[in-house]
Amino acid sequence: MRDEKKEICRIFSEASHFVVTSHQNIDGDGLGSALALYFLLRRMGKRARVVYDGRVPYFYRFLPGSAQVLSFEEFSVEKEPFEVLVVVDCSNPARVGRVEGFLKEARYVVNIDHHPDNAFFGHANFVVPGSPASALLVYELARELHIPPDADIATSILTGIVTDTGGFQFAELNQNLFAVVGELVASGASLSTIMYHVFRFRRLEALKLLSRALHHLTFDPVCGCASMHLTQEDFRECGAQEEDAEGVVDYGLYIPEARVSVFFKEIAPNTYKVSLRSRDDFDVLPVAHHFGGGGHQRAAGFKITGPFPSVYREVLDFLRTTVLGSSK
Repeated sequence: MRDEKKEICRIFSEASHFVVTSHQNIDGDGLGSALALYFLLRRMGKRARVVYDGRVPYFYRFLPGSAQVLSFEEFSVEKEPFEVLVVVDCSNPARVGRVEGFLKEARYVVNIDHHPDNAFFGHANFVVPGSPASALLVYELARELHIPPDADIATSILTGIVTDTGGFQFAELNQNLFAVVGELVASGASLSTIMYHVFRFRRLEALKLLSRALHHLTFDPVCGCASMHLTQEDFRECGAQEEDAEGVVDYGLYIPEARVSVFFKEIAPNTYKVSLRSRDDFDVLPVAHHFGGGGHQRAAGFKITGPFPSVYREVLDFLRTTVLGSSK
């Protein structure tokens, strides 16, 4: 069996021009992993650009290199040739938006991810579902390449770890992970700065939006399902952007009896992004798959269209059946 990690290191060593990207609605793991790779490749003397089909959320702009992230339009104007497309923290190439077209232009596609439903779409696929974050896989690649992390790489990797573990709430800070975090902090990453921006740095409009979502909060004690929603009208009246809804879904699990939290976010008329979060004993990934989405066992999502009452009823009915069925 081919060692995918070594194959990626070979590609990194032999090629010269790279584009690094991640999924739309980017989170700290996607952006942190992409920026860490950007700095890693530059340390190797390579030409690298981070291209993202979207806007970097304001609470991640503290990250070194975030100002150099190019939009799809900006990179398309440059039309700079590249050999390798590196896709990080993305289970399916359709999730990178318009950047998906770059797959046909690249000599090599490198897929680095930790989602259990990854489609293995790369020429080289370093996919480890058991990893707490894709950023940890970037850390492993840096070690394989014998490149010690500097402050920029360390900050980017640690942001990915902090984000996808929910500040170490969703993964045990065991001896191995603790050693990695210790090395990253010793290399110049500030854990307190990262925690502040990831979890506590929010605009007034975001807090107003959270208030609306909590006003809509309902809870079914029979199945332990908490649910919230936000309409486009909520966003307009709060003066909020889509990124201001980051983390809203987590509040449903603050209820001690909650097993799963579901959050409906209207992104266009009668079009909803649905986010799912759960406790350790319930797997939400099959629910997301049922509706054409994906993600992780404890954090997943999908899109659905239709009038809100029917969409809400369809998703909650399926969730109740699934949750109660898992309890038998």
